[in-house]
Amino acid sequence: MSCSFVTFLKPDEQLVLDSPSSVSVVNGPQVAWFVPVINSARKRKALQIEEQQYCKIKDTLTGKMSVIAGPVLHFMGPYDEHVGTHDKIVLLNHQYARLVDTATGDVRVEKGEQTIVPGPFEHVAAKADAVYVDDETAVLVLSKETGQQRLVTDKGLFYPGKHDEIQEVRKLIRVEPHEVAIARDNAGKYHFYSGRPGTGGGDAKGDDPSDATGTTFFLRPHEELVTMMWSSGTSPEDLQNHVVRNAKSVAFKVPVTKIDMRPQYAFFEYVVRTSDNVELLLEGTIFWQVSDVATMIERTGDPKGDVWYHARSALIQAISKVTLETFMQSFNAIVLEAAATDKAFYDARGVVLHNLEVVRYEPKDAETGRTLQAIIQETTNHINRMQQQRSENEVEKERMAALIDIEKQKAGLIKERTSNEKLEASVAGEAEGTRLAQSTLAFMEQLEHSVDDEGKRVALLKFFAEQKTEMAKANRYASNPQLTTVIEGGGTAAGAAATGAAQIKAVPEMRVEM
Repeated sequence: MSCSFVTFLKPDEQLVLDSPSSVSVVNGPQVAWFVPVINSARKRKALQIEEQQYCKIKDTLTGKMSVIAGPVLHFMGPYDEHVGTHDKIVLLNHQYARLVDTATGDVRVEKGEQTIVPGPFEHVAAKADAVYVDDETAVLVLSKETGQQRLVTDKGLFYPGKHDEIQEVRKLIRVEPHEVAIARDNAGKYHFYSGRPGTGGGDAKGDDPSDATGTTFFLRPHEELVTMMWSSGTSPEDLQNHVVRNAKSVAFKVPVTKIDMRPQYAFFEYVVRTSDNVELLLEGTIFWQVSDVATMIERTGDPKGDVWYHARSALIQAISKVTLETFMQSFNAIVLEAAATDKAFYDARGVVLHNLEVVRYEPKDAETGRTLQAIIQETTNHINRMQQQRSENEVEKERMAALIDIEKQKAGLIKERTSNEKLEASVAGEAEGTRLAQSTLAFMEQLEHSVDDEGKRVALLKFFAEQKTEMAKANRYASNPQLTTVIEGGGTAAGAAATGAAQIKAVPEMRVEM
């Protein structure tokens, strides 16, 4: 008589029965029984797989792997082994996942939005966001199947293929109207992108400013943007923070990816020595410009540094040929001559030196500086005195001019007054002559009956005229008793007047008024 054993199985339990010939399972919920011939019997829990999970099961008898996706309550088989439980791969609309099958080497790419359950031998090689390709963004993709690169510019979400690898997400490069960008391809060839429309390089000239709209481009496959290191008086950190130090020396190297074609200023501080061995410190500015980018990139990687150091060399050579006195008298001409020398050096580097200007100089030696200050002070005083003297001369000149104008006006007044007096005298003379002529005519007519001889009448007229003149003189001198005048023929004026009166009385019947 044999006996059996009974056990109660819950809904999530199973009974594994191991007999000499086989292994079997009994799943709950139920009342399970087994006989003593069973070698062993053990309970185990069923796999509770949630909705966002999956588990891997291995059949130890055949070695087969299987995947069970939730949600489910899974009872394993008699030879099954639970390898592991994992979360499903949740992809959003803009995401993708690349899965690799380690058994076959197959690769597949799944796009969102969806939930992915990998196969038994698959693992997630990559999970990433797709790339938004728009006017500002492009994608450089390497095909591992062909080994070739391509630039994807089609607008929209870009999901790479199963053999694609995203090398770089490239942003649109903007080039201003005054800029030139340089790109280099895998063959070492340079490509110039100018902001001026219709130009292919840095030697563009004479474009209409109204067309200065700039340009944009994406770097093509196997191209890179050339970055030059230029000398600068401002550190890269200050440039990034838009802080300008205006240092007098090129103490830093800053990256430059776009060539500015506009004229630029550079500040300098040079130590030079004159021919009479006076050491001077010069401060000033260099006004320069890149004119030909293709020539520049061929001959130099630091055009600003070349201009700065060559200008210093030219100034040192020019000033070393003159004395301090000559330099002080004509330093502008010396500096201009130094700037104009060696134009071929700048042309060979595609740059133009517009102007080299010294704004301040001082001796390095303190004693020389004091002497120079004294000379400058005396020169300033001389200039002030000359200016003061010129001012006084101008005032005196204006005063003399005013006096000359007054005298000219006086001369005009005298001239006009004399003209008027002449006119008055002429009129008075004409009147007196008319009166005298009428009186003479009346006198002659009255004597015509008493004196027959015309000559005697004329002599008598002359006598009366002389007597009238003498009487006028006598009256004039009689009004001033201090004056006596000797009259022709002797005697005094009073006697002459008496004689004349006696003679007039000799002709009592004549009443002629002269």
